Amino acid sequence: MDLFTRLDRATGQAASSPAPDEPNRPGEPEERGRPEYPGRPEGRIGPEEPAGLDGLVGGLLTEIASGRRPLRAVAHPLGFYCLPVLREGGRGVCVHVFGPVARDPRRPADPPEIHCHSWELKSRVLYGRVGNLKVRVFDEPRRPTHRAFEVHSRAGTDEIRPTSRLVRWEPVGEQRSARGETYTLAAGEFHATLLAGGAPAATVVLGRSVPGPVDVVLGPVDGSARRVVRRLCDAAQTARIAGEAARRISGPDQAA
Repeated sequence: MDLFTRLDRATGQAASSPAPDEPNRPGEPEERGRPEYPGRPEGRIGPEEPAGLDGLVGGLLTEIASGRRPLRAVAHPLGFYCLPVLREGGRGVCVHVFGPVARDPRRPADPPEIHCHSWELKSRVLYGRVGNLKVRVFDEPRRPTHRAFEVHSRAGTDEIRPTSRLVRWEPVGEQRSARGETYTLAAGEFHATLLAGGAPAATVVLGRSVPGPVDVVLGPVDGSARRVVRRLCDAAQTARIAGEAARRISGPDQAA
């Protein structure tokens, strides 16, 4: 059984927070609904299964920290560190590390960006608490608050291109997930990740590419095209990030 399948099955057994109701919008990508994961076990996890998943992810992070698994953490533009554990065709596994380790504490936290992905994801909280704000985006050419920007990523560079779509958005509801809980997002579903007070948190994210949708972020109405180069961490910083995350996974959860 490959790594992706092992993690997919393990995260699928986690108890999930109830998702807010969100009506579909005619013609919008959200009509795709929630992603399906064939073979996903149903019901709540047994007492031995969380330790198995935590042990698997913790072991991967320990290998990264020691240098046995050669990869570098990436400082993501949305304000967290990404550890790309697996890339295999249209599938991928990443560990996302949020909180003080993920940003300069002297810099104020950026407001969350409303965005959607071109891939469906399943995210399991490893420690801490993660808020997932789901939003409804609708066309508003006369009195818009935002413009939709397409994000085209390649070789560590994001090309952010304005489109002609002018929009407004409104919150649908916030799903809060604690350690051991799983949430899913469909491709094309707009959301923002929220962290209370910038407290430490980490998730393991499984993604599957979906033909058709593109990555989109909402930006200023008068915004222009820009390029963002994702900063690659050096070996020492990567080891520190992975090592701290592994220690938090193996210890008691400090989230209130």
